[in-house]
Amino acid sequence: MVKRVRKLAISTSTYHLKWGYSVKNKVNLAEAFKVDQEELQPKLEVVEAQPEKATQPKKRHIGGYFDEAVYRQLKIVGAEKGLTTQAILAEALNAFFRMHDKPPIA
Repeated sequence: MVKRVRKLAISTSTYHLKWGYSVKNKVNLAEAFKVDQEELQPKLEVVEAQPEKATQPKKRHIGGYFDEAVYRQLKIVGAEKGLTTQAILAEALNAFFRMHDKPPIA
């Protein structure tokens, strides 16, 4: 007659589970999660610095807060004329500069 073990008993080679069944060759979790130290080291490579492109001048953001109606009208005109918001603002700024006797540089 086989006697069933009702509590958990752990030996070095076998797990005796609740009802007496056993699993041979238990897995060593410390070995399973062991990480190779060489994999953790970052792999460094030498990269030469590339010169900055000096072809375009530095640009700055110019903006403002307007009513929703102004925004919609700007987008509608841009869609009708096939212009971006950037192009519309450049055109408006150049008109403003000409009105104040300045060269159109936008």
